[in-house]
Amino acid sequence: MKIKGVMKVASEIESKYGQSDFESAIDRLTFKNSVLVFITDTEGNIKYVSDEHDSGKPPKDLPEEAIEQPKRNRPLPENFNEFLQKLNASTEDYISYKVEEFKGPTLVYGSKLDNDTLLYISTSIGPINLTTNILKTQLVYVTITALLLGLVVSFFIAKKVAKPIIKITNSAERLAKGDYHVQFENGHYAELDQLAATLNYTTNELSKVEKLRRELIANISHDLRTPLTMIKAYAEMIRDISGEKKEKREAHLQVIIEESNRLASLVNNILELSILQSNNEALQINNVNLSETLKKILLRFGALSKFEGFEIKANIDYDLYVLVDEQRMERVIYNLMGNAINYIGEDKEIKVNLIDLGSRVRFEVIDTGKGIPSEELNLIWDRYYKAKTHKRSIISNGLGLSIVKSILEMHQAEFGIESAVGKGSKFWFELRK
Repeated sequence: MKIKGVMKVASEIESKYGQSDFESAIDRLTFKNSVLVFITDTEGNIKYVSDEHDSGKPPKDLPEEAIEQPKRNRPLPENFNEFLQKLNASTEDYISYKVEEFKGPTLVYGSKLDNDTLLYISTSIGPINLTTNILKTQLVYVTITALLLGLVVSFFIAKKVAKPIIKITNSAERLAKGDYHVQFENGHYAELDQLAATLNYTTNELSKVEKLRRELIANISHDLRTPLTMIKAYAEMIRDISGEKKEKREAHLQVIIEESNRLASLVNNILELSILQSNNEALQINNVNLSETLKKILLRFGALSKFEGFEIKANIDYDLYVLVDEQRMERVIYNLMGNAINYIGEDKEIKVNLIDLGSRVRFEVIDTGKGIPSEELNLIWDRYYKAKTHKRSIISNGLGLSIVKSILEMHQAEFGIESAVGKGSKFWFELRK
């Protein structure tokens, strides 16, 4: 960089040579670039001299007669003769070399301005090298300090970030081992807070699933144990007591048959519900006359209504066709009517309506029982839900309405319940034609 600077100074001096502002240009360049400039003839006689300090001032050790021409009487450098020899011996237009002096290395540049005029420029390069070395040393110290500071800051930042992640990981391990009471703490960062919220939601949902699983196992175990106990008891009674008594034996056998039917119904309902909720069995969709289907179902309940002493009042619009799986829809209607009979009111009356709504068909079954409290309305579609107002002892295992819900959802039907305590309940669903 220093060599380029000296060559640039030389170029500007050479361009100013012969002009009126030649000497002022040299003074400006020497002051600006910290260089020493001599303009001499080929014999070494000084024509003009300038440097950054003494430009325009005579040297103190010159005689008084030399003060009149201060720019021409500054002593030549000690290495000037060497300079002349190298310049005269050079085949190039200029020379450039370094000289070692007690003050440090000096860069010397020389060229010919014309046949009788020489340009000599020198400048110390020691201070620049010294500055460069100092800057290099400082850069090393600054770099090492910055790296150490960066490592310390990174350590604390990493520790702060890693701490909530470790907590979440530990909580996740507890969740994986079945601890559904674990809570995921927020991590003071938006992403970690969102992750913690998602995992807390997952934990709550898994807790609900686990609770339902335990309830399901308990309910199934209870419902299986009751008929099995009855079957075993009456089988032992036949063996030990009524084996030879036809009337008692047949009564006991009838109980065994009824309990076997109840057991088979429970197993079939569990299997059917599992198939429906797993979506492993496709619907057999056909254009079904729901009016005729409902009439057939009402005929099945006719004998039961006479035996139990209740009345079914039907209001059926004729020839209402819908696109449904007929067997599944029969199961829906049968379960809803069976549910209404289980919770029938004191008037022993059930109303069944099939109404044409234009683009849709609406089915309703209404009982006048004690109704369902509002806080329990969203629970009636759950497996094994049974209201406290259950009236009859016909086969009922708490899976009927859950099966209804699954089938109606598969048909993309709208369905619901309207009920109030003391006023009975209305179950309904609507299907597209």
